[in-house]
Parts: sequence; structure tokens; C-alpha cells
Amino acid sequence: MSHKNVRMLTIPLFPYLQPGEKRPRKTKRIRPADTLDISSLLKEIEKSTIITLEICGKPWSVVSVYSSYSPDVHVMLIEASPNRYLPGPEMIPEKEGNYLMQLLAAIIEFIAERQVNATVHVGYNWSPRSWGHEEEKTGFQSIPTKWHPQLWGWPPFHNIPGKKTKYGQWIDSTSLLLTEKRILGNNNYAEPFGLLIKNKLKETFPPNTPFHKSFSYHNWLIDGRGIYASFNTSIPEILRAPKFFSHVLKPLAVQLDHLTGDLTETLTKIKCEDIDNILIETEKGRPKNWERLRARPVMQTEAHIRKAFKKKRYPESLIEAILEPVRNRCNETGNRNNWWRKCFGYALVLAGPSKGKSGQIRIMPGVFVGPGGVVEAQGIIIKRPEDKQICDSEIREKSKVLWQLAKDLKKLGFKEYQKNQAK
Repeated sequence: MSHKNVRMLTIPLFPYLQPGEKRPRKTKRIRPADTLDISSLLKEIEKSTIITLEICGKPWSVVSVYSSYSPDVHVMLIEASPNRYLPGPEMIPEKEGNYLMQLLAAIIEFIAERQVNATVHVGYNWSPRSWGHEEEKTGFQSIPTKWHPQLWGWPPFHNIPGKKTKYGQWIDSTSLLLTEKRILGNNNYAEPFGLLIKNKLKETFPPNTPFHKSFSYHNWLIDGRGIYASFNTSIPEILRAPKFFSHVLKPLAVQLDHLTGDLTETLTKIKCEDIDNILIETEKGRPKNWERLRARPVMQTEAHIRKAFKKKRYPESLIEAILEPVRNRCNETGNRNNWWRKCFGYALVLAGPSKGKSGQIRIMPGVFVGPGGVVEAQGIIIKRPEDKQICDSEIREKSKVLWQLAKDLKKLGFKEYQKNQAK
């Protein structure tokens, strides 16, 4: 790794206390298999829901995150229709997405105004086709059937290695696990994968289109955690920019959906459409044949892969980086930490200071099973032990902050969704 010390956060569980109740409702961490029954999923999420708002006639819930990234405010948004499969931004209508960005901006402003937070963050993990016993253990999209962007703030980190705060500390990178070192940049796949994404950005943001100046091909840089670009505006301002969703976020999501699907079908005999067809059945209930999602993939021949990479002008260095992990996964051999994450994934995150006009967007590809997501994309290790939670007094105080968030959102004109609107 390029640096010796790494920031690590250890965050206890936070069960949200609903207004007027004496104790938090019993909550569990949701696993991917739980999300195949969308109605049951939403009943579990309702325990931690702060408020549900109407966005273009659809219910979008602001949810307190049980297994949090932050000692302060961390919420997620999730579309709360029991009959709507919605794995990513690529499937959201542009009008709905553009209005949704106004809600994200308002929440980020609320988080930024809290004195404890030095930085604000909004992002999501995507891997809806990554099904398998190893893929489902940890990392990337924990709710594959519902896109759920995360919004949170972080306190300042001490820049003195070895100095600890209540929740954060610097650790020696040599003490990290192989999977942790890899996701933080000690790998040979992120740069060629980043180059492949960058090449596709020419199609995503052609000249003379909105946001071309900020997100053109030339402004993106590549490192061991993927691809990133800086901008000279605050996170709320960029979210509020006219048609940010339809001109930036959705085009990126569509391109990444297509790219990961094409790579998957180039490397293996998986048909992504078959997986998608099973998952869309969740709109009617848990699919009867859902176990097929976990089927072992069959690898294409190496000759086929190399010929296809050459024809599509994909970086040859990417073949050398991912061929062995794909082979390991298809054959289910070797150390499972070295298995390919079936069908790939990615994390996309916008981050910037709470005050000031600057920020960065980053896309981190997910190639291996194991940890990974919007936190690791920012070069930070997070531990969220399942046997520890914050104390009762902190639960109440933290919940009061979220009650205020719900009140503020209504004051800003966001309309609360009425359950009787649902069919």
C-alpha cells in the first residue's frame, strides 16, 4: 500500500427509538436473501423509518441505519413500494430521480450543519446480480432488490498516527487482512478497470452537454481504488443542480450496469437477463426459483475471453488481473478470499467538507468477494461489531436528532406519504 497508516472506525449498532416509545423495536441486520420478499423487507425497515415522503407519487422512506457508518447522523433512503423491484438508479424515471436529489441535498445540509461533522458523504453500493454463499456474506449491496443511497457525516480525524478518538484510530496497514489491503488499493485490477470505465465516459458525457465541463473524460483520475473526479461546489449544491440525476447519476449507472453485464458475459456463460428476470419476480413475492441465482458460473475459454477483449478494446491488463479470480470462482477452488464477486459490483460516493465549496465523486469497482463499499472507497476501514450497541442515553439523544430531521423535511415542503395511497 502507498501509506503505512490507515484510518479505522469502530461503530456500535444503533437501534432507532421511535417518537413516543420507551425502547427501540427489536431490529436485525438484513441479509441479501431477506430482500427477496420485498413486503417482509419493508416491514423490517419500517421499525427504523424516520419518515416516508412522497416523491412523484411514490413512497421514499428516510431510514435510520442500524449498522451505522458514523457516530453521528447516518440515514439511508429506500423506495417503499412492496411491488417495485428497484436495484439501482438505472431503473428510476428521470423526473422522480431529479426530485429525489432535492431530498438528498436537504438531508446532507442538515448533516453538514451539525457542528460535530467535518465532512459529509452520500453514495451507494451496487451489486444486484452478485448471488452466492460467498457473495452474500459481506460487501457492496446488502439490499440487492432496492437501491438505498446512504447519507452520513464524519467528525474530524486526528492526523497523529496512534492517537485514538472514541470511535476512530489510525492502524498500521501491515496489520490489515488481505481482503482489506486489496480493497484499499493494494491490487492490480482497480487501475485497468478504472481505465475501462474512463474510456466509457466519453460516451456518457459527450462534448457540449450539461455537466461536460465538470465530468468530462479529461477530468477523471485513476488510482488503486478506482476512478474519481473533483468539483468546485458543495455536495448539496451539486445535488440540487438542474437535472443532476438525469444528466450525471443515471447515465453513470446505466453505463456501469451495461459494462459490468458485458464483462460478466464475456468472461462466463452467465446471461444477466436471466438473473434480472428472476429478480423482477420479487414484485409479486419471493421467486420460487430464486436458488438459481446462486448457481455456480461456467467460465468461457481463455481464448474466447482474450479474443473478445481485443475486439472490444478492453485493457489487456484487466484480463491478467481478473482471469484467475474468475477461474477460482467458477471452479470453486483455492482460497475463497481470492474468488471473483460474481457479476461484479461497484460503489459510487460523493464526499466533501461540511463547509466550503469542494467535493469529489469516486467510483470503486468490486471484483472480489469480501468487504467493500462506499466507506472503503474513501480509504477507510470500518468495523461494526454485532454484539455492541450504543448506550440507552445515546440512543435517545441520537434519535431526537432524527426526529428533528423529519420535522425539518416537512417544513421544507416535502409531503409525507399516506399509506392509504398505496394500491
